[in-house]
Amino acid sequence: METKKTAYEDLTKIFYFAGIFLIIILTFIFSSISAFAQQLPNTKPIEWTENYFERNNRLITEFLDRKIAESELLRSKYWERDFSSSDAYQKSVLKNRERLKFITGVRDKRIGFDWPELICTLNQPAIVAENETHSVLAIRWKVFDNFFAEGLLIKPKSNTATKTIVHLPQAGIKPEELLAGKDEVLQKNWFVPPSKDEQMIIPLIVSRNFGQYKRVQLSNREFIYRQAYQLGRHIIGYEILEVLALIDWLKKTPAMEIRVQGQGDGGLIALYSAAIDTRIDETIVVDYFDKRDRLCGEPIDRNVFGLLNEFGDAEIATLICPRRLTVAVYDSPELTLPFNSPWSSKYGGAPGKLKKLNPESTKAEVERAKKLVEQLKVDWIEMKEETCITTIFPGFQIAPNILSEQRIAKQLENHTQQLLKDSVFTRQEFWKKLNTSSPQKIAETIEWYRNYFSKNVVGEFEKPLLPINPRSRFFKDCETYTIYEVELDVYEGLTAFGFLLVPKTLKEGQKLPAVVGQHGLEVDAKQHIIEFDPKRNMSHAMITKLCNGGYVTFAPQGIFKLSHQFRFNQRQLNSLGKNLFAVMTAQQKQIVKFLQTLPFVEADKIGFYGCSYGGTTAMFVPPLIPEYKAVVCSANFNYWNDKVAGTSLPSSYMFDWQYEVFDFDLANTFDHSDMARLIAPRPFMVERGHNDGVAKSENVAFEFGKVRYYYDMYLKIPERAEILFLPGGHEPYVTPILPFLDKWLKEHRK
Repeated sequence: METKKTAYEDLTKIFYFAGIFLIIILTFIFSSISAFAQQLPNTKPIEWTENYFERNNRLITEFLDRKIAESELLRSKYWERDFSSSDAYQKSVLKNRERLKFITGVRDKRIGFDWPELICTLNQPAIVAENETHSVLAIRWKVFDNFFAEGLLIKPKSNTATKTIVHLPQAGIKPEELLAGKDEVLQKNWFVPPSKDEQMIIPLIVSRNFGQYKRVQLSNREFIYRQAYQLGRHIIGYEILEVLALIDWLKKTPAMEIRVQGQGDGGLIALYSAAIDTRIDETIVVDYFDKRDRLCGEPIDRNVFGLLNEFGDAEIATLICPRRLTVAVYDSPELTLPFNSPWSSKYGGAPGKLKKLNPESTKAEVERAKKLVEQLKVDWIEMKEETCITTIFPGFQIAPNILSEQRIAKQLENHTQQLLKDSVFTRQEFWKKLNTSSPQKIAETIEWYRNYFSKNVVGEFEKPLLPINPRSRFFKDCETYTIYEVELDVYEGLTAFGFLLVPKTLKEGQKLPAVVGQHGLEVDAKQHIIEFDPKRNMSHAMITKLCNGGYVTFAPQGIFKLSHQFRFNQRQLNSLGKNLFAVMTAQQKQIVKFLQTLPFVEADKIGFYGCSYGGTTAMFVPPLIPEYKAVVCSANFNYWNDKVAGTSLPSSYMFDWQYEVFDFDLANTFDHSDMARLIAPRPFMVERGHNDGVAKSENVAFEFGKVRYYYDMYLKIPERAEILFLPGGHEPYVTPILPFLDKWLKEHRK
């Protein structure tokens, strides 16, 4: 009996403790369900469950695809064609011609020359080959400054030529290869030699062969493209200038008829040259003319800033009208430049593809060109649908390597680097409109520069932003703060997403200042900013420390995630005359609006703190969002244009796999100190670790000195510009900069 009682008591205890355990579990489950169901007041619930940064990039990509598709329909607003006469038409498209010159970097003043010079050595005469009718000479001609183009001149022995053909081969095909008559070259390359009364010049085009440029491999075209792009030039523009310099010389003979023709990249140069220079009588474009809506997927050396806003190939062709233009498809080149992880390969260039042209697509673009100018009623463009014939020029034995791509590339590098050195004076000239006689005059005249920065550098979208329509979802309850996921509408199909941190010290009815903290490259906002990861020092719990410092904080998921994908987004944006920060500015404007609606946030006390790529954001975005009342740039502020495009700086992006950092013409208009002027008179701070490999401290100090001078001498507010040097590396320190944020977001109550 005693045994049964004991067993009963034991069983009762088991049920008792099991019941308590079950209650605890159920309480935890129900509290978790309740917590998960929580959302911020006056917001709708977030219902999707996909990975948020993948969703962010997918929505951006789809949004930009739609914008590119729309661009063709919107181009007409840039054209005011007058069809009343041929002369009236030419005058009416002059500004479009000038715009094409600008975006392709056709800027440098051509020197002019009386005659091309011969290229020869003691053991290699200038005449490199000849047959019964023609001689082939290796020549060079002055283009600008100290740059000489090189090529072969096929000259009739009769000296009676009244027509010159400038033949531009595909990138990577040497002029001597076309004349050597080898089957493997002729099978892929369209070439028709001159008749006995014609002369031909075949310029050497920079190839996409890979070169070792310090720590990365890049194609030779990309190496020139990168540095030129930052200076408002382009590898395309340099090669157009080579052609135009020849036209200058040839037109000294008034009766000389000129035809420019090319295949592949040579076709591109031929098309653009004829569109820019009306002295070209006839143009043939082979294996290039097409619908240009996938420009963002082509090799990056074809990346022309803002091209699709105003031009497709059809629109460019109308700049040639009424002169003759022939378009053909022969055997268009195929090429794949892969993207390789910088951690697994030395190749650091941008990915890109050239695909075989579809003749039907080319034909459709030709028909579109005809329709654009049909009111002129002229027969000016045709597509040759029959197979082009490639002909061997008999009797030539060509000496190899008499022309030098290396020589050309080095001259172009030297020219561009000199432009970079001179850019400080170019920027000074650009900034002459700023009246610094008083803070009031500065406020009045700085807006022109802000508008220029918005339109021509960032390329802000003109379309009005949507109502924010906030959605939220409880994410996590931490010891000192609560985290919510937040999504906001920006444009149709485009949203902003991030994490809101609310301090638990917040009292009922209390309002706190807020800080938007932007993470760096390849960072997941959840894993590497909100949650401290001791293995990743760069995170350094940035948002957490700001929140624990007494701020409501917001961590946007930045666009610069998923490696190649966001760089592809940059290519999409560039084709529309924008950069990554066009999207981020729109997103952050909505984030600021959202923070201002929160009852526990001081609407006029919102700051911005960005680290690394977030520091780049600090220089590009706050100038366009005046609601940011204090700005901190961490681990990024720099003598920026030298950092991006300089070839003498070991840490330059010229030798890095981050091919998206180049901004067209930026070196001629804005460096970091100039962007800081657009932030002024708001408080601005630079946070710098001495061991940060992004730059040397003396370079950072040099550029910041300009900022301090501006705040001190012109605005008379030196206390609002600060720099903090710390004995560390590439990371946000947060705690040392809290006094700066406190001073301007807590203590100053206007």
